[in-house]
Amino acid sequence: MGKLAEAFRAELVKAGYDVLSKDACNQKNPATTTGLPERVRAELVDLHRAFGGSAGYRGFTSGRWDFATADGLFIEFDEQLHFNRYRQLTDRLTWSWGIPWSAAYVRYSSAHEVECLKAGGYGGKWSSPSSEKMFGDAAPPRVLEGNGSPRWKQRALYDAVKDAYAVHEEGVSLVRISLHDEIGGLGVHRSLKPRGSGLDPDALRDFVATRTVP
Repeated sequence: MGKLAEAFRAELVKAGYDVLSKDACNQKNPATTTGLPERVRAELVDLHRAFGGSAGYRGFTSGRWDFATADGLFIEFDEQLHFNRYRQLTDRLTWSWGIPWSAAYVRYSSAHEVECLKAGGYGGKWSSPSSEKMFGDAAPPRVLEGNGSPRWKQRALYDAVKDAYAVHEEGVSLVRISLHDEIGGLGVHRSLKPRGSGLDPDALRDFVATRTVP
């Protein structure tokens, strides 16, 4: 977990959330397409194919959750690598309409792709064996034409799986907060930096309430 994510975890605790330890969080079931409505699974398979995905995939299981609370809330903290042209496409899936972060994430994915490229245009942030297995060989680093970044595609697909799981799986609640958000009139990224002011606990709780599915 990066420094910003650790700082965000501390702000959640200050706001009164009983955030589980990393080990306890990792024991939570990951998001999966198993059990989701057929039309939702089909849309996710179609998304995989739209990204140039390899044939044969009929279902997906995401990576681990960023944070979980003792009362069952999953919290995803999305940094620069989540906002690019691939993530923008996931917010066009029919079941994503009305998700409280959808409109903001479409804007961020368009406005902040340059920052994503700067932070993740190389090495394992650009490609990996597992992502190339799913999406084929990567384009050269920082080249988005052609096949682009398999790792970015994989991250966007898994984000969509988590969103779909939260929308359709009974008993699952999810909130997404981005470092590009403003909470209580303050930018999250700046607030979490070492010399930042931090986040107002009441404003953070109010923001979480507006960003939670269901």
